[in-house]
Amino acid sequence: MKKCQLKSLIEVKRGASLAGEYYSNEGSLVRLTLGNFKEEGGFKSNTSKENLYYTGPVKDEYILKKGDIITPLTEQVIGLLGATARIPESDKYVQSGDIALIKSISDELYEGYCYYLISSDVVRRQLSAAAQQTKIRHTSPDKIKSCQVFLPDVSTQKKISNLLDAIDKKISLNITINDNLAA
Repeated sequence: MKKCQLKSLIEVKRGASLAGEYYSNEGSLVRLTLGNFKEEGGFKSNTSKENLYYTGPVKDEYILKKGDIITPLTEQVIGLLGATARIPESDKYVQSGDIALIKSISDELYEGYCYYLISSDVVRRQLSAAAQQTKIRHTSPDKIKSCQVFLPDVSTQKKISNLLDAIDKKISLNITINDNLAA
């Protein structure tokens, strides 16, 4: 295992500044908000607001693909910094300015492991310690990239990622079963 900074492993890209005049209750592109993150990590549909769609012009680079890894740059709820989510469907979600897209840029970092690494306690503590403001705290792509991590070899990363993916799928299935039983 080696110690390194994330800047040598990942690219972190801030989303687009989306003009409010194009927010709508209908449309084909859902604008991502902080409401799309579970505090413990993972993606959730955001039904808490109106005007969740974006109908204005947007560059293709901000329209996300299935499996893309995102993380919030703003913390409206304590513990949200470092939460990660994977985009569930291609060409449906537009990345807004308070959401960062994270991509592995190194052969030393398996993309699936990257998802869990960013949401690890080690990274979350560093982001929380470096967060700016007091009421609504913020981080930045540079602060994410400055985090120090310990990185196992790629083979081990794949094994860990596959195990954690299987556990996440089982948890999701159990939640669905419980919801159906309650109904």
